[in-house]
Amino acid sequence: MSDLRVSARKSVLRKLGPRFSAPRWRSSERGFTADTERYVLDVIDFYDARAAWHRRFYRLSGAVVILAGAALPVLTSLDFPGKSAAISGTGFLVAVTTALKSLYRWDVSWILLRETEIELTRVYLQWCAGGLGPDATDGSPRSANALLDAVFKIRHRESSQFFKNLPDPGPAVQPVNGGAGHRAAR
Repeated sequence: MSDLRVSARKSVLRKLGPRFSAPRWRSSERGFTADTERYVLDVIDFYDARAAWHRRFYRLSGAVVILAGAALPVLTSLDFPGKSAAISGTGFLVAVTTALKSLYRWDVSWILLRETEIELTRVYLQWCAGGLGPDATDGSPRSANALLDAVFKIRHRESSQFFKNLPDPGPAVQPVNGGAGHRAAR
């Protein structure tokens, strides 16, 4: 496939759905400050898009659980061919949707991603207004370094906050005398 078609396909995917990976640094001839600004804007867009998708998943999964759960009593009162399969399928849909909602924690992620996007935007606008320190007199991009430092601190805080709320999986399985692993007694 030609480079042009690959680029066009990636552009369409970016517009249609969530980004699948975090933005990466791209060096250019424009200089460090311009590259920093492009990177920070890409990071802000990444968080914005992810927050929007987590909001959609949270709301859609909630609507599915409500509608399918409400349909169960109606299905049990009706007589039609395939009634058992319809009731089982609806119950399965509720169970799977509830499990996915619990596993992916779209509500928590939505809030955390949106708060991070807002904080990143605040720092970027502060930088644009000159509030993160002026460029050094020798022409080095000190304020661009300050912007990157602030962005990395915000992203680190976001990931730390997300992972600290994950449930503890318990102790690791340790093999005993080369045999099959056993869970440690609690």
